[in-house]
Amino acid sequence: MISLKKVINTYIKVENFMSSLLLMTVVLFVFIASIMRWAGSPIAWSVDIAQLLFVWAIFLGANRSLRENRHIGVDFFVKKLPKKAQVVLEIIMLVFIIGFLVFLCRYGFMLSFENDIRQINSLSISYSFITIAVPIGCLLMSFTALAKIYENIKAFKIIS
Repeated sequence: MISLKKVINTYIKVENFMSSLLLMTVVLFVFIASIMRWAGSPIAWSVDIAQLLFVWAIFLGANRSLRENRHIGVDFFVKKLPKKAQVVLEIIMLVFIIGFLVFLCRYGFMLSFENDIRQINSLSISYSFITIAVPIGCLLMSFTALAKIYENIKAFKIIS
């Protein structure tokens, strides 16, 4: 039987690989577009694909940063608090973050549905492939924040 921990670790590896691959692909497409423009044969669709991939890379990377505590933070005063107060404050902040992410998720899905008819400039695909990255990324970050809350509570033996 497959354990939840193994599924989560596999997901994390896939997400890390995908975010790195997306970023490398964006750089490649922008590089090719700039070389072709310099050569006098611009490729309009490469910039649109780079935009689509970049939005996805942003939200997958944001989730990775949240999971690895790499977002920018000002912790000068927080570090001066007792450890338990630091954990309580982190849990409170994560609850606020989840509330904001749920808000973005709700309106992101609405935006994506509204952009269903709109086409990406030089491609014949829906613009919603770009905008759907917002709610999906926010949903992933919400799950990550919930897991962090659970780990913080578990670390202080509030639950078993």
